[in-house]
Amino acid sequence: MNNAEVFIEKYKELERVVRETYHLKQEDSISYYLTHQEKYRKYKADIQYCQDIRNWLQHERKVNSEFAILPNEAIIGFIDSLISKIEGRKRCSDIAIWEKDIYWRSLDDRVKDAMQEMRKRTYTHVPILDSDRRVIGVFDENSVFDCLADAGIVDIDDALRFETIQKYLSVSGREMEEFIFMKAAEYVDELEDRVEQAFRKGKRVGMAFLTADGRQTSPLFGIVTPWDIIAADRD
Repeated sequence: MNNAEVFIEKYKELERVVRETYHLKQEDSISYYLTHQEKYRKYKADIQYCQDIRNWLQHERKVNSEFAILPNEAIIGFIDSLISKIEGRKRCSDIAIWEKDIYWRSLDDRVKDAMQEMRKRTYTHVPILDSDRRVIGVFDENSVFDCLADAGIVDIDDALRFETIQKYLSVSGREMEEFIFMKAAEYVDELEDRVEQAFRKGKRVGMAFLTADGRQTSPLFGIVTPWDIIAADRD
């Protein structure tokens, strides 16, 4: 089998993997799909080049029963690496911070203690959990600002507890920020899609919460921060 035949078989495998992974129809172009996904966009030129080679080999006539061009090992290797990236894509559980390592607070805890811990560890968000480990709120700098501006609190003293400011800890309905609930088994690129959807609505995603069924009403398994997503994309 020469390199042209190897290339054709590899490209067929790539088509199968992409269609099965991303649930594309048979008539959908895999190169168009991949080059319009953020995580594969950096490979756009190589993906389109592979499509051009594939079209040439499949549709142009041979010369003396031989392929007019022979792909080199580098372009065949690129297809192999692309297949590996797609098949080996990470799940949210692979990059999550698990419940035992999460810094969280309850409504009975003091706000001042949490703020000091956040400053010490450079945390931006702290989940507020109930006795069943379900997410009932999130404390962040916006919570502090809204509380000071709305409630007229000028001093966060030792007596102030999260229960007092619970209305400023809402997980939903925030003007500039959104929190996502997902199953731990879902893929990171599915989370990235939801982050992108939030961005299009003018919101940033502060944190993704992982539960067994992807619902807020279930106990928290883990969290994924924007920094975890960025780090996963660099791997």
